[in-house]
Amino acid sequence: MKSVFQDRADRAEVERLLVRYVSVNSVNPAIDGGSGESDLARLLYTDLLEWGFDTVREPVHAGGRDNILATLPGRDGAPIVMFHAHLDTVGLSGKATDQAVSSGGNVYGRGACDTKGSLVAMVEALRLLREVDVDKRATVVLVGGIDEEVGGSGAQQLAAAHPEIEMAVVGEPTGLEIATAHKGVLRFEIATQGNPAHSSKPHLGRNAIYAMGKVLDALQEKYLPSLDPIGHPLTGPATLTVTTIRGGTGHNVVPAECVIGLDRRVIPGENTPDLLKEFDRVLDEVDAPLVRKDPILVTTPLDTPSDAPVVEALTEARHTITGRDSRPIGVTYGTDASAFDPAGITCVVFGPGSIDHAHSDEEWVEIEETARAAEILAETALRLA
Repeated sequence: MKSVFQDRADRAEVERLLVRYVSVNSVNPAIDGGSGESDLARLLYTDLLEWGFDTVREPVHAGGRDNILATLPGRDGAPIVMFHAHLDTVGLSGKATDQAVSSGGNVYGRGACDTKGSLVAMVEALRLLREVDVDKRATVVLVGGIDEEVGGSGAQQLAAAHPEIEMAVVGEPTGLEIATAHKGVLRFEIATQGNPAHSSKPHLGRNAIYAMGKVLDALQEKYLPSLDPIGHPLTGPATLTVTTIRGGTGHNVVPAECVIGLDRRVIPGENTPDLLKEFDRVLDEVDAPLVRKDPILVTTPLDTPSDAPVVEALTEARHTITGRDSRPIGVTYGTDASAFDPAGITCVVFGPGSIDHAHSDEEWVEIEETARAAEILAETALRLA
């Protein structure tokens, strides 16, 4: 059966909004040169009010770093579904600037697919749903959230403040595939200690960088081989990456400290306390003075059942709009679902664009795919009613 939303998304308006929002610099302020999300949050808030939606700003941090929420009521007793897209982006680089360019059916610029494409699709979906009888749709809460790229504080506050939200479509560039699983993140540092001395008499000191070499050997020879090469059927295996290293104070000083940063991607079924115990077991065997520091970041993996109502509704909607069948997929990256899922909000990850273009020097999203995403999201809200 054909959807009432088939080919109804306004392609010209989708293009206009993509250019409008991508042209606003919203680099996370924790990133060098980041101006923050406040300008985009203000613009989104103003647009939603002008379109007549019940819209509020919920402050998270000072300086206008607010979550923006717009609610479209559905029938009495209908589920409450959140359409969520984060407003912040990573830093500018190469051609990925805040000067949006529309060319060849695509819009280019930082944040185009991660995740201003999802934001535009969700805004257009809300506009489409407004034309449908209220008794035929679920209640939809559209959220433009802050701080996904660094700390996740926007999603954490949102989850704590809104227990009424039952399910969520979390916007990320999945190419309109439906992701029900993703990895979590565990980040921490390991420090080795030495004794400083003049580099002309290194025997009088103890070199912390040499000590870190023993740690790196242990991670490569003992920890990495212990990881299951298969992992989770949708996300694949867990991974460990040494991402940063720093040590020493000058060319003529034996280094007194060396610190590495580690990024452990966590698959569904794993938990942080057990993972840290395993790291400690490996590190206890290293013959070097060292300290494993407390985690810098911990986010949980996602593993939503394929028969969850939001998954089934989105799958059926995608088939109706595109004519294509689909099976749930997993993704390797993390999302704000890591904050929503533990709060009891059933999540699925979905949106236009490819993760291969996110954070790249030439980020872009297709206008037509963004419009299709809007139609799929609108149809999903009908099927959840």
